[in-house]
Parts: sequence; C-alpha cells; structure tokens
Amino acid sequence: MPALKNPRHEAFARAIFVGLFQPNPYPTHGHAYVAVGYRAKGVGEAGGSAEVNASRLLKNAKIFDRVKELQQEAAELTKETAEKCVQELNELRRDAHSNKAYGAAVAAVMGKAKILNLSVDQHQFRSEIDFSQASSMEDIGRKLLQSVGFKEPDDVSIKEAMAANDEFIKELERIRNAAQGLTLEQ
Repeated sequence: MPALKNPRHEAFARAIFVGLFQPNPYPTHGHAYVAVGYRAKGVGEAGGSAEVNASRLLKNAKIFDRVKELQQEAAELTKETAEKCVQELNELRRDAHSNKAYGAAVAAVMGKAKILNLSVDQHQFRSEIDFSQASSMEDIGRKLLQSVGFKEPDDVSIKEAMAANDEFIKELERIRNAAQGLTLEQ
C-alpha cells in the first residue's frame, strides 16, 4: 500500500507508528492528532476532542492498515540492515585478513559483534583475564580474544589472534627501532 492520498492521514498514521516505539513524542493518540496539524481541545484529556477525533481516525481502515504496513516495513528493514551489515563486515574482514591488515580485520569483527549485540563491556571482562597464566601462544591468542569479549574462541580465531599479535609485536619493534635510530640487519 503506498502512502495515503490525504497527507494529514499519512502523517497521522506515521505519528501513531512512531508513538508505538517512542511513546514520549506522542503519549496519546490525541497528541499525535494535534501534532500533524489537526485542531482540537483537551489534548491528552480523557474524552477530550483530540482523543475522540484520533480514535475516529484510527477506525478508518486505511489509516489502521497503513500503520500495520509501516510496522511490517520497519521489521523487514531492521532484519535486512543487520544481515547486510554483517555480510559487508565479513567481506571487509576477509579482505583485510588477506592483505595482512589485522587491525582492520579485528575492527570488522568488532563491528559485527556490535551489530549482533555480542559485545561485552571491556572493562568488566578485562579484569577477569589473567595473562600470567598463559603457558603457550595459543593461550595468549585465546586470552587476547577473550579480552575483547569473545568468550569461547575457536581454533581458527585463536590462530588469527596469534598472527595479529605477531604483527602487532613487529610494529611495536619497528616503532622502537625508528625512535632509537636502529636499523635491522637483513
């Protein structure tokens, strides 16, 4: 169903839709009625003309159907958007990893985790990670991933974390050498 022909009816349907998810802008249907340009007395009062007229408009099948349609569109967009973002971030992660740009790969994974609501408060989680108990590079890779909220990393992710850590150490050594005027013998 396209937008309603009557612009005020369309605006009212959209205001009702918004009020379903964000009740503060339009605490009552009467508020939505007045917000789209209708005039009425007793806004927000039980039995006030704004409430009565809003109720009358909502009984209009076209407006009610339009509100339902807006809800369906929002549900489809939300699902599609999250899936699309995750796909794009997966592509970026693969590209970054293949170019050995591990920082970008990690950023893509973290972006994906945020979209999927898998993020954990880093301050809370980091205090629980004890690197002094690591007895191998695999343990370090696992603990690095856990420190950013990956509770149970798989073997592939641990190997990627180990490689990212190796690259990070090399970059730190390069910075140290540059600052100290050292050159690496090839």
